[in-house]
Amino acid sequence: MQATIDDRRVGYDAVGSGVPLLLLHAFPLNRTMYAEQTQGLRDAARVITFDLPGVGRSEPGPLSVDGMADLAAGLLDALQIPRAIIGGVSMGGYAAMAFARRHPERLLGLVLANTRAAADSEEAREGRAEMAKVARDQGPSAIAERMLPKLLGPTALKRNRKLVDRVRAMIEGVPGEVISDLLTALAERADSTPSLAAIDVPTLVIASEDDAVTPASEAREWAQEIPESRYVEIPGVGHLSNLEAPTEFNKAVRSFLETAILFHDGAATATR
Repeated sequence: MQATIDDRRVGYDAVGSGVPLLLLHAFPLNRTMYAEQTQGLRDAARVITFDLPGVGRSEPGPLSVDGMADLAAGLLDALQIPRAIIGGVSMGGYAAMAFARRHPERLLGLVLANTRAAADSEEAREGRAEMAKVARDQGPSAIAERMLPKLLGPTALKRNRKLVDRVRAMIEGVPGEVISDLLTALAERADSTPSLAAIDVPTLVIASEDDAVTPASEAREWAQEIPESRYVEIPGVGHLSNLEAPTEFNKAVRSFLETAILFHDGAATATR
């Protein structure tokens, strides 16, 4: 499906019924990374996924992490959804935290998986700039070669060739110039750490034991800054936990959905 947001076509999927759950995709993938969540959670939520500008079925456009959050809000407008649970893996988590800063009145909850609250260090920004040049000069296949050992855990890399090929195909489907622009957006994103304590909705933080990109030890620390947070660590998987361990990931989200609904039902009752 496609929606027109700010005069640009955005490719999206929306399936199931229940509380709206909008998931933003990781770098440098697309909305199909959530196929297992779309199918596995459709009986518990209205699962919404979309492609960022220049990715998949979405038209190119300006890229920033704040802009990703605003695009998510625009899609909710197009679907006539006033409030939703917003979530994402990795880059999608950065955008979900930006959504919490920019559109807090529209939040029912947050799902922050394999991500971090802090902005990039100077060293990380330099690394992204170097990788952006590779994307422009050598294309997405070169990025796939670099990214796969970081995105997937050792077990998946050795034993799950189907998943490796799937992730590679997603990366190679993103134009090199879009990958470059996404890297710039990631390097320029704001630090969400100071705003964590202001998040007043239920929040699920998911980390992975073998995540080399956003270590679980770091996630445990910043998750404690969010008043209504729940921390779940999935053993034996890497950075893309929803792809490597979809059953465990979906179980954590399904349990959290019930908590978020009860939280808001209780708040509504208290204000009557």
